[in-house]
Amino acid sequence: MWRRCGVASIVSTDSGVCMTLFSVILASIAFFGGVLKSGFGMGGIFLTPVLALVTDPKEAVALVAPMMLFTDITALYQYRYRWDIKYIAALLPACLIGAVSGAFLLNWFTPPTVRRTIGIIALVYMGNELFRKMLFRPSHTPNPLWGPITGIVSGVATSLANAGGVFLIAYLARRLQKLYLMGTLVVLYFFFSLVKVVMFTGFGILTQQLWLTELYLIPLMFIGGMTGNWINKRLPEIYFKWFVFVLVIGACIKLAFF
Repeated sequence: MWRRCGVASIVSTDSGVCMTLFSVILASIAFFGGVLKSGFGMGGIFLTPVLALVTDPKEAVALVAPMMLFTDITALYQYRYRWDIKYIAALLPACLIGAVSGAFLLNWFTPPTVRRTIGIIALVYMGNELFRKMLFRPSHTPNPLWGPITGIVSGVATSLANAGGVFLIAYLARRLQKLYLMGTLVVLYFFFSLVKVVMFTGFGILTQQLWLTELYLIPLMFIGGMTGNWINKRLPEIYFKWFVFVLVIGACIKLAFF
């Protein structure tokens, strides 16, 4: 029954149980999306699989995209002027190319194949970054080769599975302090989300009915964003970064094997 639920069940179903389940899950995702985005620079990678339990996977990706855009706007205000222009300039063009490419690919690939492929690539990438973190001192300037590769891969991953954050966080976490890490991430995420929302709407994946559903969730996204920011301010730098790394590794394992 859950797989047959969806956005339409909120508006036009006779099944009260289906409507209640879907509405509760959607509201929870909106709130925790705000918490994870403003608190730890993540969100969609955890929330999309949960939403896919009760609706079509492509609909889940489409629904989460505007949520992330709204939480990005909140986070941009919270971390205003705390971003690193060097890394934004180095990553953003490649990120946008990847996001546009991923939006086209979404119509071709099956969701399980996409998740597993991204998860395996992300685990390898994460292992490389942790290895480099242990052996080398972090650079304070963007890598002219590794940065664009990271941007393209993260852009494709974010359009296909809302999973681009695992690559960006792995790349930036050992290079930037907590507040500038968050500020730089939310700028990149904002443009990611904007591209996805525009292209998903143009492709007909993000329908008018989905947009109406999103409008009801904005207050919960805002409250979640304020909660996440409150948590972030109270976490010491070292605990924050290790907690984020654990989140990223957990997300990679989830994508690759479950």
